[in-house]
Amino acid sequence: MEEKFRGYGIKITPQRLELIKKLKELEKYHPSFNDIYKAVKATHPSVSRSTVHENLKLLVKLGIIGSFHYKGEIRYEMNSEPHVNLAEPNGKIRDIKNDKINKLLAEIGRLINEEEGIKVKTILVIVEE
Repeated sequence: MEEKFRGYGIKITPQRLELIKKLKELEKYHPSFNDIYKAVKATHPSVSRSTVHENLKLLVKLGIIGSFHYKGEIRYEMNSEPHVNLAEPNGKIRDIKNDKINKLLAEIGRLINEEEGIKVKTILVIVEE
């Protein structure tokens, strides 16, 4: 992710490095803004909510990470490939890793593009357990 920042000519600050580190640590469960902010704040007490928020917005805008709304929160994810997200009863969201399902989702994206003329940016599937 640091290489992507550099590729866009974005300065790598200690706060951004910590944000990248925490995103990698938390990526398995699609953290919310508050999850990420608390994790960064624990190691960088002087970081502000707006710094974390603006950097997350930048990462999403550049397509480095994805975001989606779920039950009133914005969740962040690193996996940009079509996949199914499983929302667990404990509030965590994780990817279902299944090649057959992922191929079907890619096919759905292709069909929407070909049949409907819509260029699919992302496919978001959330299954609740």
